[in-house]
Formats: sequence, structure tokens, C-alpha cells
Amino acid sequence: MRIQLFAATIATLTIATLTLASPAVAQSDRSGRTAPHTYIGGDLLIAQPDGEFKNYVNAAFGASGHLVHSLDDRGIFSLRAELGLLVYGSRTARQSLGGGALGLIAVDVTTSNNIMFGGIGAQVTLPTDIIKPYATGSIGFSYFFTNSEIAGTNNQNLPFASTNNFSDNGFTTMYGGGILIPFKNGKNPIALDLGAQLHNNPDIQYLTKNSIVFNGSNNPPTITAYRSQANFITYRIGVTVGIR
Repeated sequence: MRIQLFAATIATLTIATLTLASPAVAQSDRSGRTAPHTYIGGDLLIAQPDGEFKNYVNAAFGASGHLVHSLDDRGIFSLRAELGLLVYGSRTARQSLGGGALGLIAVDVTTSNNIMFGGIGAQVTLPTDIIKPYATGSIGFSYFFTNSEIAGTNNQNLPFASTNNFSDNGFTTMYGGGILIPFKNGKNPIALDLGAQLHNNPDIQYLTKNSIVFNGSNNPPTITAYRSQANFITYRIGVTVGIR
């Protein structure tokens, strides 16, 4: 039900933006103002799992970056590319580095569950002066992976060994929308970016925080993967900057 409401909201935003775009273009012709054609931005993300995925995962946190290149002077129709990383589970265990003399050295083993995603698609923006609503739609990939790293017990030490415990990838579709709130104009305008995006991952295998069970020091751990739809909604807050 949540996905249907989200889709309806985005569809309404898209229709409103397309309906109001033509008057905005006419206004730009009279004012003579031209916005930059290329923007870059970065966002902090909170992800809410949906459907089957929420039975195994509570939430995820991460960051993303995007590049938007407009196809017209007012930035109504644009191409959008984005790349992001989410962490939906992490735990650290302290243990000895090995047997014998290595047993005197304690290390931290951190295992994290991650989602990398990327996509390219379209963005439609209403180029008003105060608040600029926009809608997006993209196709791309999602890469689910679980990684373990070993580091010294001093928090300032960087990991010195790592391994990929499990991974899977697949085709994904993303659509969403948001608002841009400009707070600096000029040659390189800056705007606050608030938005949400639905990520559709129809068939993915992944691990959860309870998927790896340790069976003693002399036995390898047991790894249990889950397979399901892995849809989620990301909510973002970030900044976008016009560069040229």
C-alpha cells in the first residue's frame, strides 16, 4: 500500500510539473535569465525497506552523489546520473588474531551489509524562483554485498585485511521526486535538496545481520542467504551546486 501511495504522489508531481513548464519557459524568455546547465550534488540518505525486504531489514543509512545536465536554458528537462551506498547492518567482534604468539594480539572484525546502487535517467523540474519541485525516473543497477574487515583495537588504525563474504546484483528501477530550495544565486547557485526515491529490486539474494553464525574457532562460519524482493524508499537531504 505504501508503494502505491508513493507512486501516486510522484505521478501527481510529474503531471503538475509538466503542466506548469510551458508558462515558466515563456517567463524565462521575458526575463532573459539563464541558469547553469550542469549541477552536482551530494545527499545523506535514510532508507526504509518495503514489502518482503522489511521482514529482514529494519533500516539503512548512507550517502549518494548525482550529476544533472539540463537540456534547456531553464533546466526543465534534464539527464540525471547518480551513485549511492547504503549500510543496512554492521557488527564488530573482538578476538585474537590467531593461535600461539598471535593469540596475544587482539583485533576487531567488523562485518557490514551494504547496498551500492546507480542509475541514469530523466529529471523534470519546475524552474520557479523560490521552491523548485522536480520528478525523476531512472534505470540502473543494485549491488548487495557483505564485507568483513580486520583492524587493530586502536580506533585510529585502518583495516589491514578484508574479504567479501557474499554478493549479488541485479537490474533496478528508481523513481521519485523532491524540492530544491535555493539559498544562493549567481554564477554557481546552491540549493537545499529534499526528496524521496523508490528503488525496485525484484529478485536479489542478500545477507542480514543474523546470516553469519560462528561455530567455534576451529570451524568455518555458517552463512545463510535470503532471496526476495528488496524494495526500499530512500529519503534524502543534501545540497546541489550549479557548476557551468
